[in-house]
Amino acid sequence: MDRLSNEDERAAAHARLFCPAQVRAVLRWLGRLGVRRCHRADVAGQVWLTAWESWPRFDPKRGRPERWLKAITVHVASHYHECMERRREELVDLIDVADPAPDAAATMESDSIRTATIDAVNDLEPKLRFVLVAHDLKGVSMAQIAEDAGLPLSVIYKRRAKAIGALRDIIGLREDTEDFARRVGPQ
Repeated sequence: MDRLSNEDERAAAHARLFCPAQVRAVLRWLGRLGVRRCHRADVAGQVWLTAWESWPRFDPKRGRPERWLKAITVHVASHYHECMERRREELVDLIDVADPAPDAAATMESDSIRTATIDAVNDLEPKLRFVLVAHDLKGVSMAQIAEDAGLPLSVIYKRRAKAIGALRDIIGLREDTEDFARRVGPQ
């Protein structure tokens, strides 16, 4: 009969402990014990894991279940603080960052590249240029381009691939011509 009453006490203690009110209580206790807010949920999870693992050893005759849970909370919080003391963060001096705005030479080079690319796109056949500009510059879906042009989707994909290849050839040819002109020099 004594065993039955002990089991009843354990069942009542279990119902009192593992409830939402105690979850909030553990979070409050951790706050009072100095656990940083950003770490409280993780530390509370460790408290509940420890409580669940040690529940078979809980004896309701030794004290109230809330007191037992509070002792576990203090122990876990203490372990948290020990770990935080051993943790080292090294702060470094601020690093001077170069001005992110491009300088005049970079702006001129960027403008030169942009102009050369526009010229190369304009040198494409009109049907290839249409697909490349619509999809890659204006963001129109390939299906929509096919529907607007009244062509099968596969044809549009082939035209885009051909346009990209032709664009590479045009840009490569221009670069080769410029390299040759620089090596030969002014006549």
